[in-house]
Amino acid sequence: MAHPPGSVRLPRAAQGDRWRVTTLRTCLLFAFCAPAVPADLTLAAGGKSEYRICVSNEASPSEKRGAGELQRFLLEMSGARLPVAPEEDCRGRKVILVGLGRRAAALPLNIPFERLGEEGFALKTAGDTVVIAGGRKRGTMYGVYALLEKLGCRWFTRDISRIPRLSRITIPPLNEVVTPAFEYREPFYRESRDRDWAARNRVNGSSTRLDESTGGKIAYYPFVHSFYQMIPPDKYFRDHPEYFSLVDGARRDAAAQLCLTNPDVLRLAVEAVFGWIRERPDATIISVSQNDWTGWCECDHCRRVESEEGGAHSGPLIRFVNAIAAEVEKKYPDKLIDTLAYWYTEPPPVTKPRHNVRVRLCPIGACQSHPYEKCPRNAYFIKALQGWSRLTDRLYIWHYVTNFAHYPLPFPNFQELAADLAMYRRMGVKGVFLQGNYSNGGGGENAELRAYVTARLLWDPSQDMDRLVNEFLEGVYGRAAKAMRAYYDWMHAQVSSPERHLYIYMHPGAPYLSREFLDRAERLFAEAEALADNEAVLRRIRRDKMSLEYVRLLQSAKFELTGESYAPRDPQDWRRRLESLMSAARASGMTHLTESRTIEQQESSLRRRIRPYPAVRLSAHGWTLDIVPELNARIVRMADGGGKNVLYEPDPGEPEYPDAGGQVVYVRHDYRTPAPIVFQWRVENAEADSISLAGAAPGGLRMERRIGFTGGGRAVRTEAVLRNESPSGREAVLESRWDIGGGLLAGARVMIRKGDGSSAVTELFRPGEQPAGAAEYRGPDLPAGEWLLRTPAGSWSARFPPERISRASAEWMDREIARVRLRLWSPKTTLRPGESLRLEVDYSFLP
Repeated sequence: MAHPPGSVRLPRAAQGDRWRVTTLRTCLLFAFCAPAVPADLTLAAGGKSEYRICVSNEASPSEKRGAGELQRFLLEMSGARLPVAPEEDCRGRKVILVGLGRRAAALPLNIPFERLGEEGFALKTAGDTVVIAGGRKRGTMYGVYALLEKLGCRWFTRDISRIPRLSRITIPPLNEVVTPAFEYREPFYRESRDRDWAARNRVNGSSTRLDESTGGKIAYYPFVHSFYQMIPPDKYFRDHPEYFSLVDGARRDAAAQLCLTNPDVLRLAVEAVFGWIRERPDATIISVSQNDWTGWCECDHCRRVESEEGGAHSGPLIRFVNAIAAEVEKKYPDKLIDTLAYWYTEPPPVTKPRHNVRVRLCPIGACQSHPYEKCPRNAYFIKALQGWSRLTDRLYIWHYVTNFAHYPLPFPNFQELAADLAMYRRMGVKGVFLQGNYSNGGGGENAELRAYVTARLLWDPSQDMDRLVNEFLEGVYGRAAKAMRAYYDWMHAQVSSPERHLYIYMHPGAPYLSREFLDRAERLFAEAEALADNEAVLRRIRRDKMSLEYVRLLQSAKFELTGESYAPRDPQDWRRRLESLMSAARASGMTHLTESRTIEQQESSLRRRIRPYPAVRLSAHGWTLDIVPELNARIVRMADGGGKNVLYEPDPGEPEYPDAGGQVVYVRHDYRTPAPIVFQWRVENAEADSISLAGAAPGGLRMERRIGFTGGGRAVRTEAVLRNESPSGREAVLESRWDIGGGLLAGARVMIRKGDGSSAVTELFRPGEQPAGAAEYRGPDLPAGEWLLRTPAGSWSARFPPERISRASAEWMDREIARVRLRLWSPKTTLRPGESLRLEVDYSFLP
């Protein structure tokens, strides 16, 4: 193992604040010394020791490992090799008893084993005997590591530790009983999987390589999103569509869930769970959890249950999971059933989860820059947490600790995380899963630091987080630690303001990633590089600096309109940055820079998307429209006389950039199809104030688009005509989408007038709710030919023939991005050969 400079500390200094022992000298100083104070114990001096490490013949594998680890590190620290011996060979000797054998049991130690569980432990001394005893599964082993930590040992990464060299090892009298803050502790990073690192830092999650020698772990199977594993659509949907969600009037086998009130689904689910338990008898927890999308069932039975559960979508889920858990308990009383409170199931129901059910509550929409209880944007989550805590005393949390759209992006959430782990403990949470960069290549932003600090806080969230950060930086970066700490502080300063929020899908154009931040951060990294003690430290610093290089790369991909081109300002500079970053990422072993794509996929996607595109400009009456035919005939800019774009301008970090934002018309097979049909576009005719485009898709669909000014220049008319030129019928629906951004969204509202003459107002951003949401309008709630989005920055209007619209929706977000999306849909139609479908909308902006 590597031992960085400055790692040797005196024993007392290494013992930390928990060694609150009054010595004789201190007593004399304050003149109220007790008649007799137990003396410190000398475990080793001058490379020799009078002690043996004793284990009972009944010791568990982890207790035997603990004894071996104690021997190993005491030898490394002092040069003294303490023999490991069975109890019968330890009579009449000074001993360190590892585990509760006969000798330890005979001592008057008052160890409360009934509350230690599998992982708690006691550190006790009786005369010159040291006792480390706890839960036999992992507790005693954890006690060994706790004692070594008191002597100054730290295990920062799998290959960097701090093991002090000491000529003399002494400990004060011990009388401690310790239990973990959470029963389940998993920092989900590649960097936390190593068996030895995980055991020494006392994490026990499913992704670790802990084995029988370390007392095992809390193992999940399957891990999450298991509905379609349980009831596979390819096996059941054709003959039993009723097993699957009814969504928008049809049973769905994709992008949906299960019908949780169907008794046959319950029967098959129980059979599947029993099969999983037989397949994986080592699994502690079986996950019965929703798929990673929406599409809950809208059948009458599921709606009735939701109504009985206070309108919560989680109601049918908890009833379903409880029913499975009841059957499992009859046959496997030691197994637990897990589910999620995630996305649409986040609000709690009325029904309480059974005692053998673990619910993982997921704050996926929360601001990560401020402690949850102090950020008004997180009030909705605190409400959900309090609600679930009233229903169960065995709540787990699935917490997010990285940027999933951009793993390298600076993610200053340490202050939030430390506060919220302590808050979770106060709220009675029993387990915490911290999802970071879990790809096999690892290496996300500050991944090693995050793995270490979170492991320590999961065991005891009352620890000083800044002290943990400092000891890691000093241990890993040596002389460069001060510069790395300065960067850490500078990064966190960017989100310290109450108005500056951080989310898990933030993009490189976010306000906290300003030029000022990047310029100073690069200077701090240059300082750190100059101070690096050796090549290994230098490589680490340069790997960490990829965070800034990644931001610079994507920011330099920002498109501009120049003449008849839509392209980055300097495409050659962008390509140089791309090649440099990808080379560095691969050299570091990274396999993913984002959760959804490998490095190879992301590089290929970037090279395909980030290139010049021809653009066409229309001008009339002081307004300018810029259309990019190759981007789905998209209007990317609608600017007034002052040059202000009233459309949403996407961030270069968005996955489909630059094919995003603005105004566009899509063709889909139905309202719920995730991906639109792809058309190839060409310009048919372009004049000063209008343009006609023709698009062709595989399979015989053809579309004509006309874009131009109307109403004396006060509005933009968009016309789309879809025609089926294939020899067979084609199902299709047209969607006209308008993305609005760049203004003040607080106080925004959608205003409509219905067909019966009544009006309705939808407030988009309401206090105490998430700064994101959606509203759909159908039937009598449809706008009768016009709707209006009103914000403090102005109003946007859409007019259309009401007979051509079957539904409308508004989606809003002021989180990762600030945008309102207005969508108008044609009726879903089966176009016979030669038939067409038409949609026209007039869009206008009123300052």
